[in-house]
This record gives sequence, C-alpha cells and structure tokens, in this order.
Amino acid sequence: MGLQTYQKKRDFKITPEPRGEVARAKPSRLRFVIQKHAASHLHYDFRLELDGVLLSWAVPKGPSLDPDDKRLAMHVEDHPLEYGSFEGVIPKGQYGGGTVMLWDRGTWTPVGDPQDGYRKGKLKFQLHGKKLQGGWTLVRTRSPKFGEKSWLLIKERDDAAEPAHDGGITVAAPDSVSTGRSIEAIAGDADRTWSSKKSVAAQTEEVAGVDVSNPGKLLYPDAGITKLQLARYYEAVADWIVPHVKDRPLTLVRCPDGWNKECFYQKNAPDKIHRAIKPVQVTTSKGEAIYMMANNATAVVAMLNSGALELHPWGSTAKHLDKPDRLIFDFDPDDDLAFRELVEAVRQVRSLLEGLGLQCFLKTTGGKGLHIVVPIRPTLDWDTAKGFTRSIAESLAFTFPERFTANLSKAKRGGKIFVDYLRNGEGATAVAAYSIRARANAPVATPIAWEELAKDVRFDHFNVRNVPARLQKKRDPWDGFFQVRQTVTAKMLKTMGYAK
Repeated sequence: MGLQTYQKKRDFKITPEPRGEVARAKPSRLRFVIQKHAASHLHYDFRLELDGVLLSWAVPKGPSLDPDDKRLAMHVEDHPLEYGSFEGVIPKGQYGGGTVMLWDRGTWTPVGDPQDGYRKGKLKFQLHGKKLQGGWTLVRTRSPKFGEKSWLLIKERDDAAEPAHDGGITVAAPDSVSTGRSIEAIAGDADRTWSSKKSVAAQTEEVAGVDVSNPGKLLYPDAGITKLQLARYYEAVADWIVPHVKDRPLTLVRCPDGWNKECFYQKNAPDKIHRAIKPVQVTTSKGEAIYMMANNATAVVAMLNSGALELHPWGSTAKHLDKPDRLIFDFDPDDDLAFRELVEAVRQVRSLLEGLGLQCFLKTTGGKGLHIVVPIRPTLDWDTAKGFTRSIAESLAFTFPERFTANLSKAKRGGKIFVDYLRNGEGATAVAAYSIRARANAPVATPIAWEELAKDVRFDHFNVRNVPARLQKKRDPWDGFFQVRQTVTAKMLKTMGYAK
C-alpha cells in the first residue's frame, strides 16, 4: 500500500485534492467514506481506511441495500486519509476532473483479519455510517473483462438490508452527508468561488464594511470553502456571535493559509489594527498587555480577514475583568467513548447544577466534546470561580468513577470523561458560540437545545454552510441567555465543599 500512484496522477498546484502522506499512527477506529463523483461518468468511490491509507473502489452504480444486487467495484489506487474529508470540484483536465460529494461516512469494523481478507480477495466488514450500516462483503472476481481489479460489493442479509425499490438508497438519499448540498450545488458553489481562482484571489470584496483580501483563497480546501465564504458566514451570524464576544478580550486562532496549514494563537494586538477592532488593557503573568475586542460585525470580519478562523473570548468583560460572568464545563471524552455516554454525563452535570439552583446552557464545540455554560453575576473572583468548578469536577470523579476522571492526561483517560474546569481561570478562554473551528469541513461551535442530544451533533454536524439557515428557521436555543440573573452563593460553595 502506498500513495505513489495517487500522487503521480495529480498536479497539486492545480487540483484542490490533498497530497497527503501515509499515516503512521494506529487509529482507535477505522474510517470509511463514500464519495459521489460526477466525472466523465457518475460513480461512487468506496473507501476503507487500512494501514494508513484509504483502500478505494469505484462503484459505477453505487451501493445497494439489496443483498441480491451484486455491484461491480473497480479497485483503484490508494488515497490519503485526508481525502476522506474532501468535497469540491476537481478542475477539468485533471485526473478525475468533476464534482466530488461526501455521500456517506463513518467507521467500519472488519470481520476477521482485514489484511488477510484483502490479500485473499474477500473482505467482510460492518459499516457504521449515516446512510449505510450492517454487514457487507467486497469479493474479488478476476473477471475476463476487467482482470484482478474487478470486485463485487455485496450487502449481507441482516436488519439493515432492504429490497431494491425506486432506485435504492442512492436515489432516496442523494445529497451530501457533510453539507446537505446536491452534486449540482457543489459544482455551482465552486464555479462562483474558485474555478477562476487566480483572477479572483487578486481582487477584494467588501463584506460588513471590510475589504476582504484574496477572497477566492481556499481556507478549507477539503470542503471548497473560500475566505470570502467565511467572511459572509460571519456577516450572516453577526447578530448571534457578537453578543458572545462583545467587550471581551479575545484569543484568536489564525490560519492564514488554511485550517490544514500552520495555525497559531494570537492574544496581543498588533501595532496596526482595523479601526473596528477595539483595544483593551489586561494584566497577564508577564505584565500589562493590549488585547483585542470585536464589538460588531465589522470587527469580526476584520479579524477573519487577518486569517483568524476561531474567536476565543474571556469569561469576563472589560468592565469587570477580574470577575467572570460565566462558568464553563468542558466535557473532554476519551476518543473511544460512545456519544450516548457523553450525553448521559452532560445530563448528570445539568441535574447537579440545577439542583444547586443554577440554570445552564449547552453547545457543541466543533470537535468531540460539549460545553455546558452557566451565566452568572460577576460577583466571584477568578480563584473562587476556578475553585468552585474544580470542586464540582472532582465531586463527579469521586461519585461516578466509572464515568468521570479528574486526570488531565489523555493517555490515562481510559474510556472516561475529563470535565475540564481550567477554562475558569483568569485569562483562560473558550471557543465562542458560533465561532468557526479550524478543523475539517469548517465546523461551528453551536448552541443547542437539550433535546437535540437525541442524535450525535458533534464535529461538523453544524458547519458554515448550514448554521445560517438553521438560525433563520429555528428559535435560538440560547434565547434568554443574557437575561439570566443568577449568583453563585456562599451556600452553593459550601454544598460543593469549596472553601478558600
């Protein structure tokens, strides 16, 4: 297995596809992805992670849930793991030129030894995807017409199987599992944003009063998302994100060349900043410093224009820098922990907080965890806020040792959840509600209602393409957040065993 053939066929100065390298780290779970590919002929690329690459087959008719449908699957070159998050358009004239959609993805479990099965030409496995589940088999046929590259993709007879009808699963669920777009919409977005990339990148476009430089620059090449699209996202959600960052010192995560390139944190204001960005003096361990605040849409877009994808505000405002007005519980689960276990954990903490008399709110992070946020009156100093949240985290680990751990070490997490209270220290930050994350497919840290935990809403479930529409259709789950008036009392501190 290797990527020499894949890399030899492509000009990475032209195509947005990832160059990639063979991954060396052993994964905790094996991934699969199916990409709908409108090239010279429409087909579906079926990919299974194994030994650091994506084994790949082109399935002309796509997968079928009917065990009687034996679908031709032509074995093609291995692809890099990074390809598993690619959705966009391969330019005409390049190998495989056409539109690529993330049609399904998830994890897969081999039945037996996968290396041995692949070598012998019979690979059996279980799929755990959004569209495809259950048992499947890939079997090599060595047909006279196609030779050793010819395989068959066959659905096993189990509860996930269905008889063929009306074109099957590919007709019933035709759109992207990542962005919800059709194949035509993906092609149209690409035509508008980067098909003439060289000329567009040299221009500027005004968004929220800011001249966005290099608007056609791909900052999320895996999803075909440009700097201009990100600026328009922040403009679209300004009424929702600005209240969460206004009058607060910010830490920025800047990725000038894209989320998958070098990124770095920035706290101190540069000598020259956009007029909409407001300076604020803070005291740090190194002395006095000038940080930045974004008090309106123009400031948020100006920060994006400098390459800042993520905004991380303090838990206090400029008026009361020494007293936080929100507490944050960051649920950091072990990589192998099932989502249902995480859900039970956040519900337990919600019950504990409400038992103390504190109303709390929930948001996704764009990663594997969740945040519980508690708005409070700014009456505590930072040491007390940190001590109070630490006492809650340690109480959870003591009372429910099978679910929670007080050990910060990821290596020693062992199927448990670390409730990170460290975001409640002076100068600490947490990603803002509605901030973009510097991760594959441009996920967004999104406030959610508690009942939305019925399905896995982590990672890129919410992203820059679908959050603006969500906000127009759905009532803000945090409606009333800024009207909450509650105080952490001496009785609450005593109940949790905290004392200075």
